[in-house]
Parts: sequence; structure tokens; C-alpha cells
Amino acid sequence: MEIEQLEIYDFLCQCQPLDKLITQEGQDKEAPTSQIHQIVEAMEIRYVRRGDEVLHIGQKNPWLYLIRSGAIEVSDSSGEITGRFTEGDWVGYRSILRGGTVSLSATALEDCLLYQLPASLFIDLVEHYPPIRDWFAKHKPVRLRSALKDLHHSESNTLIIRHVRELLNQPLVQVTEQASIQDTACKMMDAQVSAVLVTHQDKLSGIVTDRDFCTRAIAAGIDTQRPIMEIMTPDPQPIDADARGAEALLQMTRMQIQHLPVLAQGKPIGILNAGDLIRDQSHNTVLYLTQEVQRASTIETLKTLSQQLPETLCQLVESSLPAADIAYTISNIGEAISRRLLLLVESELGTPPVPYAWIAAGSLARREQTAHSDQDNGLILSDDYDAALHGAYFKQLSEKVCDGLDACGYIYCPGEVMAMTEKWRQPLAVWRSYFQQWIQHPEPKALMYSSIFFDLRCLHGESYLLEKLQKEILEQTRDNSIFLAYMAANAVQHRPPLGFFRNFVLDKHDTQDKALDMKKKGVTPVIDLARVYALSVGSTALSTQERLIAAHEATQLSDSGKDDLLDAFEFIATVRLRYQAAQIRRGEKPDHFVPPEHLSSLEKRHLKDAFEIVRTLQSALEQRYQTGRFA
Repeated sequence: MEIEQLEIYDFLCQCQPLDKLITQEGQDKEAPTSQIHQIVEAMEIRYVRRGDEVLHIGQKNPWLYLIRSGAIEVSDSSGEITGRFTEGDWVGYRSILRGGTVSLSATALEDCLLYQLPASLFIDLVEHYPPIRDWFAKHKPVRLRSALKDLHHSESNTLIIRHVRELLNQPLVQVTEQASIQDTACKMMDAQVSAVLVTHQDKLSGIVTDRDFCTRAIAAGIDTQRPIMEIMTPDPQPIDADARGAEALLQMTRMQIQHLPVLAQGKPIGILNAGDLIRDQSHNTVLYLTQEVQRASTIETLKTLSQQLPETLCQLVESSLPAADIAYTISNIGEAISRRLLLLVESELGTPPVPYAWIAAGSLARREQTAHSDQDNGLILSDDYDAALHGAYFKQLSEKVCDGLDACGYIYCPGEVMAMTEKWRQPLAVWRSYFQQWIQHPEPKALMYSSIFFDLRCLHGESYLLEKLQKEILEQTRDNSIFLAYMAANAVQHRPPLGFFRNFVLDKHDTQDKALDMKKKGVTPVIDLARVYALSVGSTALSTQERLIAAHEATQLSDSGKDDLLDAFEFIATVRLRYQAAQIRRGEKPDHFVPPEHLSSLEKRHLKDAFEIVRTLQSALEQRYQTGRFA
């Protein structure tokens, strides 16, 4: 190659998606290098002065342009700017993929040096190389969806790629409801299994484990000739045989069980047990932690167990699980710790004098926790509560639990949104008055509290207290256009960190270094959008994914809007989790600030696509609620 061609080659090695092609051919000794040589030799150099047109509407475009230096602005027929591109960006591919006719004009914002590739060679690359075709897909969501597919389909992750039916390792043993306890025990012994399914007219009606024989039959002194239905667990929740192993793991963790009935076309085909998953891979840490948390008899033990959360997070990330599933799993462990703390403190203080509900707010309520975060919680007390009679008990309960959570790594909330703060430890009637005030007078502080307390879930106690409150709240907010408009205006305050030239906008954090704030400007904008949509349709869904799906089902969000936001949220969350796992591996405390230099060029490209999708949906929400008048 000549010197100019070598310079072009070196630059292409740094530019997506041709860098993949170069790497692939360089690693494959059998692959011909003619394709790379052809691209480099076909590249022509073009200089464009500031203000000159590169493309004008209506012309036939014969070139794909790669910006070597300078900047280009693209606008539509009305003169509205649709994009700005700088070094390393490609321009003109949309017109080529549509047949060659230019629909947007491209003008040099400053003097530019361009590499141009003939359209015919570009089309040939798109047709023969799927990664290049995916990268140059017309729409950002298509590129993002392809990236997610690559991220979450690692062959090393057997729980992702294998179906539940493939993980079954024990023969199916089933009996009818009228089979005797003794006969059932003999069948289990002969088959050497630890659980049996109970059926009624060929349909699953119950499950019995070896533990049930000990606790419900032998210890209780039941006649072993009695029917097995008397000691079975009725109506167990099954999983479909075609579900992924990861889904089974999450279900077993969530339900805190060791055995999961498996159905195919509605009929039992086996039982998946914890051992099947443990033998299959290292995710047994999750099951182990949940079980040990339930057995913990002291706060010190819980503290020790919670120290394994960072390693668990790393294992889940390194197994290429989807970010939503990782957050769900980590949240379940956090939820188990909270519940165990409450039971330990109750056993110390005695029976609660009046009914109460311990509620989680924020990420734990949505089941979207990552590494250890601050705690957000509260207490809804029965209206029978009398401060003079019962105040001391619940003050001690909340303080001991919040102190325990802090000891386990869930630090005190900086804004004091905790049950140990008297304001958030109140009877149902007071909580009702709080929400009425926030809804009727949506000033900034009220909107801040709304963003926290519209994400509530009961972790322990009498759930009806929260359910009653939530039902009343949704009735007040669903058709309250003024309140929803204020919430929408509040939701779009956090903008994705993209600048004028589609460059990242960085923020300072603890040090003087600047980085991408992947919480405040990454996942939070999507969380806030989903919350507004959920309130507008009266949905009780809490997770961001479930809220977007509920809005779509209520026709408040289009097919593409729902899918694009789900993909954007998943990709942003995945980048955030991967960086946190890397921090943990380096012995650092994980945070939400990701320096761009720690991102691959692929991650940068798709992250920008995700941010643009979120920004577009924010604009749509602004237009819907005309939020400018509330700014």
C-alpha cells in the first residue's frame, strides 16, 4: 500500500463497523485480504470547505462518506437540523440503502477531510457481511436490538441458552391425590428423588418434598395410610418446559423454594431442583445467599452474608444475564435481608401492638437494585395506632431495622426517607393526606416525594394497608391531567447526556474526573417516563419494564415506542452494570459514573443510539402534556 492508503487503513481500524471486518480477516489465516485491499484502494479523498454542500436533496448519491476531520450538519427540506456528525461518523448511507436519492442535505460546518467509498462497494459489503448490515440499519432501534442480542447470548451462559427441559436430571415421579403417604414415600425412595408431583385428573394439583414427609407427616404423627394430599403443598407455581434456565433461577429465588414443577403443554414432565441449576453453573451463589439469609439468627450474620453481594453481582454480569434479570435477582436478596431483619427485631421486641406494613421505595420497590445502594423505606401503621401507647415500639423497630440495613451495606438515605424518620412512620390516614397534598399541590418538593413514593412495595407485614392506599392514589391520578402534566415536566428534567454534535456530555463526581452519569442521566430518564405512563393508565405495575408494557397494552405507548424504550433501558443498564462489575473486580467501590475511555467504540455508538431514543420519547411526552407551561 502507498502511504495515503496506509493512513486510510489505520483510520479504518479505529472506525466501526469496518474495524470488525479488518480484525476478522486479520485473525483468520485462511481469509483472503482482497476485500480489505479493495475497500482501501477504492477509497477516495475529498476536501470540503466550510459552508459547502456535501449532499443536496434530490440528487443521486454515488458515495458513502467517512469524516476524517471536520464536522457536517444534516437538515431536511424545511431547513430543520436533523443531525450533526464529526470525526469517525459515516454520512450518506441512508440514501444509498434507499436506492440512491438524497432526502436530507449535508453541509460542512467547518473545513472537512472526507474518505468516500463507492456506493456499489458499500452495497456489496452490506449484502455479504451481516454485522455491517446490522450496524448500518436504517433505524437506531434496529442497531440497538442487534447489540443487545450479541450482549446476552454468550455461549458460556448455559442458563441463558438452554431450556428448562434440558436441565432436568431426575425422572418424573407423580401420584394421584388419593395415593397413600407410605406408597408415595416408597415410590420416591425407589426412584431416588427428593420430590413428587401430585395430580388430579392428569392436572398438577400439588407437590410433596422429602422435607414435607419429615415436618408434616412423621413429626406430626399422621397415619401413613392417609392420602398424600393431606401433606402436599397445593397449587404450586410451575414453569414451562420451554422457558430459559435463567427464568427458573429467578422464580426459585423469588419464591424461596428448592423444587419447581415443569409443565409441557399443561402437563407435568418433571421437577427442576436447585441441584440441577447448581450443577449447571455458578449461579448457586444466589440460591445459597437467599437460603442463608433466611436462616440467619443475628444481624452480624446478615452483615457477613451481605458482603457477598458484590461478588454475586460480578458473577451474574460475567454470565451475560440481561440487566433486568440481574437487578431483579440482586433486589430479591436485598428484600430477603430486609424481611429477615424485621423478623429478628420483632422476635426481640415482641408481637407488634397494631398491624403495620413495612414498605420499600425506589429501586428496591421496582426490583431494580444493582450494587449496594442507600435505603428508602417507610412504615404504614393501622389507623388504630396510638402514639402514646404504640410509638415507642415502632420507633425501636424502625431504628433497629434501618441500623441493621446500614450495617449490611444499605446506607442511610441522605434525604432521610426512612422508617426511622418520624414523618415516614405514620398511620394510613396520615399517608393518605400526604398523597392528597402532593397530588393537589404539585410544587417541586411534592413532585420529588411523588417520584419516590409512587414506587412502593410491601416487604413485610399487612400488605392490605399499602394496597388500599395505592388503589385510592391511582383513582386520584389516572384522570388528573394537571398533576400528570407536572409529573411529565418533572420526568424530562433529566436529559440523556448527548451534546450538540452527538458527543457525550460529562459530569464531575467525587474526583475532578468527568464521566457519564449512568444513573441520573442514564436509567433515571426512562424510569421517570415509565412512571408517568403507569400513572396515566392507572397501572399498579412497579418495574420499569412492566410499566412500559402496561402503557402499551392500554394503547398509551406505540409498539415501537415500547420496544425502543425497553431496548434503550436494557442497554444503558447493561453498560452501567458492566462498569460496576469491573470496579468491584479492581477493588473499587462501585458507582454510577462511567468514563468514556472505559467504553469500547461499539458501546459508545450504541449508547448514543440509546440516549437518542430516550430523548425522542421525552420530546413526545413533552408534546403530549405541553410541559413547557409547567417549567
